[in-house]
Amino acid sequence: MVVGIRGSGTRDDRYDSSAHRLLIPEFRLLSVSFAVSNDSEAPIPHEFLESPSGYFPNFPVIIQGNGEPWDIANAFLVTTLLKTSSYESRSFRGTADHLLDYLRFLEDEGLSYLYFPENDLLKVTYRYRQRLIDQIFSGELKRKTGSARMNAVVRFYKGIMDSGLVAKECFVHQPYEAVQLYLSIETNFGLTRLLKVESHNLAIRAPRAKTPAGYINDGGLLRPLTIQQQETLLKELLKSSREYQLIFYLALFTGARMQTICTIQVRHIWKDLDGNGDLRLPIGAGTGVDTKSGTNMTLLIPGWLVHDLKVYSRSNESQRRRGKSFYGETDENYLFLANTGCEFYTSKREILGRANPNVHQRASSYDRAFNSIREGANIRQYISDTLLPRIRERDENYQRFRFHDLRASFGMNLLEEEIPVRGTTGALDYVQQRMGHSSKEITLQYLNYKADLARKIDVQSRYEHGLFKYVNSAQKSVGDHS
Repeated sequence: MVVGIRGSGTRDDRYDSSAHRLLIPEFRLLSVSFAVSNDSEAPIPHEFLESPSGYFPNFPVIIQGNGEPWDIANAFLVTTLLKTSSYESRSFRGTADHLLDYLRFLEDEGLSYLYFPENDLLKVTYRYRQRLIDQIFSGELKRKTGSARMNAVVRFYKGIMDSGLVAKECFVHQPYEAVQLYLSIETNFGLTRLLKVESHNLAIRAPRAKTPAGYINDGGLLRPLTIQQQETLLKELLKSSREYQLIFYLALFTGARMQTICTIQVRHIWKDLDGNGDLRLPIGAGTGVDTKSGTNMTLLIPGWLVHDLKVYSRSNESQRRRGKSFYGETDENYLFLANTGCEFYTSKREILGRANPNVHQRASSYDRAFNSIREGANIRQYISDTLLPRIRERDENYQRFRFHDLRASFGMNLLEEEIPVRGTTGALDYVQQRMGHSSKEITLQYLNYKADLARKIDVQSRYEHGLFKYVNSAQKSVGDHS
C-alpha cells in the first residue's frame, strides 16, 4: 500500500545520472492469499493481506535514471527490513543513499551491477572503490563517508547472495573477498583479549574522528552557548509563539533532547511534584516519552516550568491544535503541536499505533494528512530561518547554533552550579545522572571543556598583552591618539 510518495535526492554533478531516491510515507508489507478455483482459464481469486506489524513509515525506494525502480536494490532493502527487529527510517534512508550513489556510478560508467570479470581491477566493485578514493583525495568526499558507502555496497552484495535474490551463477568471480581481522580489546577486569571481526578487502580505512577543539561529543558535536549568548537567545524568544518558548525552555533548563521534549504528552505534566517542587518525569522505553535508543532515566523539570506547561496545556490555542490532531482532545495527545495540528516529532507510540489497520482507518478521518513521520524539521527550520536572523540583527557575530547545542549549554550550566556545592567528583556524578550519559567519559568532556575554555581565555589575554605592543596596527594607532 502506497500513499503520497515524496521525492528526495537531488542530481549529483559528480555523475552523469538522474537516479534518485523516493520516500514512501506509508509502506505496508502485504502477503497474497490465493483461493481454490476450478476454472483454469479464469484469473485465480486472491486478496492482499497486511502483515502484522507491517507498517514502516518513510521507507526509501531507489529509482533509476530511466524512471524505473531499481528492483534488486529495493528487494535488498525489503529483505533487510524483514530481518530487522527495530525499524529506524533514518538507518534505511542512509543505506539507500549509499546505494543510490553506487547506482549513479553504474549509470555514469554504463556498467551492470553484475559485471565481475576475472581481473579484479575490472570488476565493478573495485572500480567503484577507486572512484570513491579519487573523490576523497580531490576533496569531494570525506573519507568517513567513502568508507560507509563502500561498506554499504559490500553488505548489498552479501545480502542479495545470502537471500538468493540473484542466481549463484552470476558470481563465478566474487565481488569482494571476505577477510578476518582481530582487534585487541581490554575487558572491564583489565584483561586483554582478541576479538575476531569480519571485514572485506575493499574497505576504505577511515581514521577515528577526534572531537574538534571547542566542541563536546555528546550524541553529536555540540558547542555550548555562553551565558551571555543564552541571555540573548532568551530575550529573542520573548517574540516567539508560546509553544516555541516552552520547547526551548525545556531544552535549556532540563537538558532534554528534541525527541524527548516533543513526545511528552499532556498527561505527563500533571503528575505530582516532589518535595522540592520539581517534576520527576520517567522517560524512555515503556513511559510514552521517547529517548535516544530508548534509554530509561528521570527528567527533572523545574516547578516554575511545570506550572507554565500546565497553563499552556489548558489554553484555547493548545486545545484548538489538539482538536485538529491525530489523537484529538485527550490528555494522551502530544503536549506540543504545530499550528496545523501536526506533531513536531512523531513518537514511537504513534508509529506502532498506526500499524493497526483499525487505527489507520480512524486516522484517515482527521484533517491532518496521514503521511510521513516527522523528526523535528519545523524546529530546525525555525532556528535557521527566523530565530538566528533576528538575533544577528543585534549581534552579527552571534554563533550559529543547533537545537541540540542547548543540551550542552544546560550541561555546562549545571556543572558550574554544582561544583562549588558537591565538589568536582560529586558534580560529575550528578551531571551524568541528570543528562543520562552512558559513561563518565562523556560527562568528563564538559569538565575538560570548562578547563580548556578558562585556559584559552587566560593564554589569549597574556599573549595579546605581551605581544600587541610591538604590532603596527591602525586600530592601535587610533587608540593611542584618542
